[in-house]
Amino acid sequence: MRSIESGYPARSAMAGRRGGRSRLSACATLALVCGALGGCAMPASGPATASFTSQRSGSYRPLPVIDISPQVLGAQKLRAPLSLAAKVGTGAPRTDLRISRGDSVQVSLWEAPPGTLFSATTSTGQTAGSASTVQIPAQTVGGDGTLGIPYAGRIKAVGETPASVESKIAKALEGKAVQPQVLVTIQRSAANTVTVTGEVAGGARVPLSSSGDRVLDVIAAAGGLRAPVNESVVQLTRGGVSARALFETLVRTGSENVYLRPGDIVTVMREPRSFTALGATGRNAEIPFESSTLTMAEAVAKAGGLVDYRADASGVFLFRFEDPAVLRQLGPSDGQEPNRPLPVIYRFNLKAPETLVAMSAFRIMPKDMIYVSNAPGAELQKFMSLVQGLDYPSLTATGIAVSAR
Repeated sequence: MRSIESGYPARSAMAGRRGGRSRLSACATLALVCGALGGCAMPASGPATASFTSQRSGSYRPLPVIDISPQVLGAQKLRAPLSLAAKVGTGAPRTDLRISRGDSVQVSLWEAPPGTLFSATTSTGQTAGSASTVQIPAQTVGGDGTLGIPYAGRIKAVGETPASVESKIAKALEGKAVQPQVLVTIQRSAANTVTVTGEVAGGARVPLSSSGDRVLDVIAAAGGLRAPVNESVVQLTRGGVSARALFETLVRTGSENVYLRPGDIVTVMREPRSFTALGATGRNAEIPFESSTLTMAEAVAKAGGLVDYRADASGVFLFRFEDPAVLRQLGPSDGQEPNRPLPVIYRFNLKAPETLVAMSAFRIMPKDMIYVSNAPGAELQKFMSLVQGLDYPSLTATGIAVSAR
């Protein structure tokens, strides 16, 4: 019995030595892993805050990191919005639609009584509407650009307005008809149309009226949109110049709903607007706007906010290719005038209360990327989890061996 009792301390000491060796083995294993990896680099979702504030020149040019301030918010207003009026103008509607080759034109003729030139008995080959009127069947303007009118001959029509052709015909009939009156109507015209294509219910060539037609008018004539309103962009091409605007802008702003001219091409495109959220946010994903405008505060909320146990509140960053007008206001670091969009990084320090107000005024742009860096304590937590993951299995195995004895 004594020998058995005296064996307990020996076993206890042996277990302690084995437990110590297990811990030592776990630490040694961790050291070997760290050495193999080139020095204990913990898994991370991206760069830490310090990496942005101490960028070094390497194979890539360091990006400017700009802290949010009233000056930055003011510069954001200088960004040139998508606009049709800025490129093609807001001119008045064209009411002088001109006749072109290939147009189908109808001519009606009258004369005052007791004229007989266009009476039913003398107007052979035409459909008489009354004793002193005749309606010439619609004819296509040919390659010579003229119309054939009885008793008036060939009348030049290409490049002329219907009113000017009426005057020419009436003048040609003077002395042949009693006070001749003429009405010229364009029934179908390939030239006085606009082409509507893209994300519309029925792409078509839409004829323009003499009263003037706007962009929204011809889109409605083509059957309306197929894409959601907040994802639709309208492109207007005129004479080799293209301009773009959000469909919602055309609806809200009357000056953007410009008058169209013959030959214009209206293209409706579906462009879903989204941003990307990465790092210590509740949701890492490409997230759609789902509205016409989106602020930084709303975007962070859509991304699930900051993860409390991981996020560094002073390290919220937004990556963007910034507009040259905004860059000129902020002042480029190299002193050169930017003439194209350049990548910049905006930093939001959420530990400062005034930054929360700025987030509500800062607008998100399509293709922006929001990144929230990990807090330093999160890296320590990962390290401790790694150590525990290596240590606990060794301790458990040691405990089982001791119990078995």
